[in-house]
Amino acid sequence: MKRLVWLACIMYLLAGFGHIIIGSVLEPMVHAYQVDYSAGGQLIMNQFLGFLVGTLLAPLIVRTIGRKVTVILALLLFGTSQFIFTFMPSWDILLFTTPIGGAGLGISETVVAAMIIGFFKEKRASTLIMAEIFFGVGALAIPAVAAFFIVNGVWNYSFAFVAALIATTLLLWVFLSFGEAESFLKKQPKVLSEIGKKEQNPRYSKATIPVIVIGVFFFFMYVGTEMTFPNYLPTILSKTTNLGESALALSITVFWAAMTFGRIAMTPIIDKIGYNKLFIICSFGQLGSIFILAVSPSAAISFISIFLTGLTMGGMFSIGLLIINEDLPGLEERTTSILVAMGGLGGAALPKIAGILIDRYSIGVTLWGIVFCSLLLVILMGGIFHFKKKAEDIVQLERQAS
Repeated sequence: MKRLVWLACIMYLLAGFGHIIIGSVLEPMVHAYQVDYSAGGQLIMNQFLGFLVGTLLAPLIVRTIGRKVTVILALLLFGTSQFIFTFMPSWDILLFTTPIGGAGLGISETVVAAMIIGFFKEKRASTLIMAEIFFGVGALAIPAVAAFFIVNGVWNYSFAFVAALIATTLLLWVFLSFGEAESFLKKQPKVLSEIGKKEQNPRYSKATIPVIVIGVFFFFMYVGTEMTFPNYLPTILSKTTNLGESALALSITVFWAAMTFGRIAMTPIIDKIGYNKLFIICSFGQLGSIFILAVSPSAAISFISIFLTGLTMGGMFSIGLLIINEDLPGLEERTTSILVAMGGLGGAALPKIAGILIDRYSIGVTLWGIVFCSLLLVILMGGIFHFKKKAEDIVQLERQAS
């Protein structure tokens, strides 16, 4: 059991590396290849497209080859891309290779999250948040690792570093035994009904479809807001304060550090108050803290609001996955795949919209746009709980009728 927990956390650590590494070395990369930043942006977009495909295909792959082999496949795809990047092939090869690595990331994140939700019944909330902590550590650590290699003139060795960790993790998945979890990780045999026919795969009931639909919009808005808010913090603060460039850049670090600290703090809290109450607190908390930034009269208050935003948003992704998957046994991979994929779309779309707003209007329009997004998250959170309660009532009535 503990082995599976730690390997799940390591997978999230690698995911944190994978999402940030290209951006960490983008500056020396575009100079080495003599391309513009638009080409660099295309590289990141290709990784996202691969991530989206991998996320959507993950449930099908799990049904075909089982969870453990799927994770091994994901590591092979991700590791191959990092290995190829190390040798600095032509730019066209990089454009082709990046979506392969993105697909590996998408598959691994979907399968590992669904695995935690489906297998760790009582401890799934704290386990998933612990995994998210490792993601944050990876996202914070890889820029420092990349900086070390950049200073030494071998920026491409950043990919070799990640590839080596992937290879080590791959060997652990292949050779370690997971005890009682082994049957869960293997391909599940087709179950025959009493009349000898193959039982159909679990499906969403009519009562749960509204929960899924609202959940899809929630994840679209949440990941979009999570990506928009920190990425444009330096731009926002540059137009609302007199801070220097170093302090502006520090705002992103404050946000991600607060997210990581928030996840660490939530691990013991979630077992005491439950993840439903924590989800409500986090949803209202992020709205309040972003509102404070929008009306902030000083740089000090702005940084406090940034820290509080990271603190409250830290567990929303994982808790949201748990709440929506809660009453959908057997559908964890499919549900997680849909939610993560829509989150990825939001992460691509909303920052683009925010950039357009910044170019065309005053910074206040963008700020209040982010506040509006955070308000939508609270409304959608309420919708999720409302329709979950309705679905539970319908199930109870059906049981009483039978």
